[in-house]
Amino acid sequence: MKLYEYEGKGLFREKGLPVPRGMMVTSAEAAAEAATQLGGEVVIKSQILQGGRGKAGGIKFATSPEEAREKAAAILGTTLKAETVSKLLIEERLAIARELYLSITIDPVQASPLIMASATGGMDIEEVARETPEGIIKETIPIFRGLMPFQARRIAFLLGLTGKEVNAFAAILLKLYQVFRSYDAELVEINPLVITNEGKMLAADAKVNIYDGALFRQKEFVKGPERYDNEREYQAAQYGLGYVKLDGNIGVLCTGAGLTMTVLDLIKYYGGQPANFLEFGGATYKNSYYAMQLVLEDPDVKVILINTFGLVARADVISQGLAQAIKELKPRQPIVASIRGTGEEEARRILKEEAGIEPYANVEAAVQAAVKLAGGQSHGDPLGQGN
Repeated sequence: MKLYEYEGKGLFREKGLPVPRGMMVTSAEAAAEAATQLGGEVVIKSQILQGGRGKAGGIKFATSPEEAREKAAAILGTTLKAETVSKLLIEERLAIARELYLSITIDPVQASPLIMASATGGMDIEEVARETPEGIIKETIPIFRGLMPFQARRIAFLLGLTGKEVNAFAAILLKLYQVFRSYDAELVEINPLVITNEGKMLAADAKVNIYDGALFRQKEFVKGPERYDNEREYQAAQYGLGYVKLDGNIGVLCTGAGLTMTVLDLIKYYGGQPANFLEFGGATYKNSYYAMQLVLEDPDVKVILINTFGLVARADVISQGLAQAIKELKPRQPIVASIRGTGEEEARRILKEEAGIEPYANVEAAVQAAVKLAGGQSHGDPLGQGN
């Protein structure tokens, strides 16, 4: 779950991380009032959950409350990176002497938190990694011991900091790690970490992503519809289903993310275009009814393709849900299925007798059939398998 910048900075303040003075507003008048309180010269920052807002025109500067009002009015209600701007963060403008990059994320190889830091802040870290990868400092944090002060100071030295800046940076990094652990974060990022002309070090930006699977422990955060790319993805999350809208016309229902990705690759290989990623494996396999309902709500879907393979996720239970959905929702689109796993014989009987679907014997044959029905350009069967 992504947090807005003002929410991330709220967490930073709780842990004692220095951030610029500022306040979140939802109107141009409130923006002018905030600018007055902050001394007149401010930064107006649109609050959206996408990166690159500065390049998209979502960050403006104002030198007076009146100018802040005008620029806030110009931003509010606009669409940036497919999001409508309804909130602004008004902050004091900093006199910047230097910008750094600092983040903590998860290293999937080491299964441990990983610090990433760069003396080149304020830029896309991907660009820095591509152009000057040697400029990115990486430090693994032992998960059971935690971040040690000497590690924080060592990174400060590697960034070229000296004097009081070393201890200031180390303190910020140690507190950032507290945010990371306390809120079950997947990512905490400060870009830029600013050193001002007066020698102060502040988090000028804040990006915090909380692991969705830990939200039950982070009850102060509610993942509402505004945090999803579209309404259907939000609905899917309410049933515990993983759903992403794509641009094609073949509606996909699969058990397990790996199988789903394989099926999407096969659809593309055979010349088709998937309309979505949707997986309902694991603990959510009994939600096949809702999975079918979600796919049917997509007006782009011309064909429905079902592929399941599961041991814990029982094929017969999945089939019961699908058969019920077909009876009640009466889809007009043709349905192609390949269903394997525990209770497979019963699953095939249910689909055939209760839903009128003859399942294919393997995934490749089902995908080819779906592609043809959707008008794709199937170009053969590389495995030489049919139904």
